Amino acid sequence: MDTFGVGMIGCGSVAEEYIKAFGQDERSEVRALVTPDPGEAERYRDRYELKCAIETDAAVMLQRKDVDIVVVCTPHNTHTEYAVAAAEAGKHTIIEKPVALTPKDVQRQRQAVKKAGVKTLVGFVLHWNPLLISIDRLISQGAFGRIFMVEVDYMHRIWLTPEQKWYGSREQSGTAILTGGCHAVDALRWFARGEVEHVSAYQVKTENPIEYPGTISVNLKFAGGMIGRSTTTFDARMPYRFNIGIYGTEGTLRNDELFAPKLFPGQNNFMKIPCILPDSADVAHHPFVGEVSHFLDCIINDERPYPDLEDAAKTHAICFAADLSAESGRPVEISEIYRGL
Repeated sequence: MDTFGVGMIGCGSVAEEYIKAFGQDERSEVRALVTPDPGEAERYRDRYELKCAIETDAAVMLQRKDVDIVVVCTPHNTHTEYAVAAAEAGKHTIIEKPVALTPKDVQRQRQAVKKAGVKTLVGFVLHWNPLLISIDRLISQGAFGRIFMVEVDYMHRIWLTPEQKWYGSREQSGTAILTGGCHAVDALRWFARGEVEHVSAYQVKTENPIEYPGTISVNLKFAGGMIGRSTTTFDARMPYRFNIGIYGTEGTLRNDELFAPKLFPGQNNFMKIPCILPDSADVAHHPFVGEVSHFLDCIINDERPYPDLEDAAKTHAICFAADLSAESGRPVEISEIYRGL
């Protein structure tokens, strides 16, 4: 069996989880780490006993014939340069979310990937969380009947200055919905099984020292009439929560509580789904092993990964529309985001 060589660009906490995940799959091997600070890479090399090169220049790593997969785990505003370069080098690529901070940069990545014919996966890692997998299967089974509303929230206290962490910077990290809330928007699209047409959003800036408004509330209208709602907040003093609501004519779900008498005749109250929840801000809690395994499966079997860059572009369009709506004080059509590209 061939072993796929992996090159990591960026050596932060998320990169460590990818290193661990690829290391647990016998089909892959980390062969290069790229970071401006070699000390960061040396720490991971020694901790996980990697036999890998350490580079400060991604271009050097991209020339390696023994690297088949590249993982982009750098500050958000640098994703495009690395994702485009990886595609041009013929490497399959995992791009951490958000893939980019502007529609034009998303489009640049899409064009490069399409031209190169490589596979991509965007790091919406909660696709491999047991609760979200269970919800997806319940929807496919028709447990909720006709779903008319979906809501997903991303609530995570991020209260810091840009000097403390780069993701407090608007230039490097973007906005609240791009920095973290895109996870919720991705899940909302997944469960709604449809495409958004209109977005209306409001935001508020508190005393939080991050450089962008830390709270945004978004209302969505899907083609076909379904509606959706998503709130992102970094401002509230509270534990991390990833709230999910599915509302249908035959059943309802609120987080890990299910009411589906269509499946359970005689049910007269919510029942708990006993599984691992997505309610943790610790990246070590997130199912990177499932994400990596899926990507390797798709490369080997020549199948389309999900969510790939093409699918993630639709999630990002909603995020861009929400930010534009909140900043301009008006509803925004998704088609407006694509004009001029």
